[in-house]
Amino acid sequence: MEKTWLRFLLPDDEYKRRNILVYFAEAAILQLMAILALIVISRFDFILMDGVIVLIGILFGTMAYVWIRYILSGMEFAEVMTEKAYRRERKVIVMKSMSFLVLMCASISVLYLFDRMTVPLIEGLIVSFIGALLLFLTNYVSLKRSYRKNRELID
Repeated sequence: MEKTWLRFLLPDDEYKRRNILVYFAEAAILQLMAILALIVISRFDFILMDGVIVLIGILFGTMAYVWIRYILSGMEFAEVMTEKAYRRERKVIVMKSMSFLVLMCASISVLYLFDRMTVPLIEGLIVSFIGALLLFLTNYVSLKRSYRKNRELID
């Protein structure tokens, strides 16, 4: 394993580890370019920017870049090579997403009952539904890309 302090973020699989390191490096370079562009923009007062909002945007942009690259890489489900394994894994994804939805809805309902929520119940449930939908879509896209990539390797 590479001697890096990022070891705790990296998987044991060498192929995945190497690709994720590349994604982190790409994200760091994009982050640097964004910061340089923002410095130039701020010097000429083209756009008034709140510093905290800009930093949060850069942070989430960097995380989203690595996450999206990983999802689209097709390396998450390396063991899915047959149609049967693909269908089985798709059912697992649906069950995970449904479990997440039920757990989040139950948690939000309990918080609402004990008057710990400052937002209406329906908004909390909508956020839970959107979260479960995003979980399903990201896992489904990753599974589909992995299956297609694995089939290409076999053929």
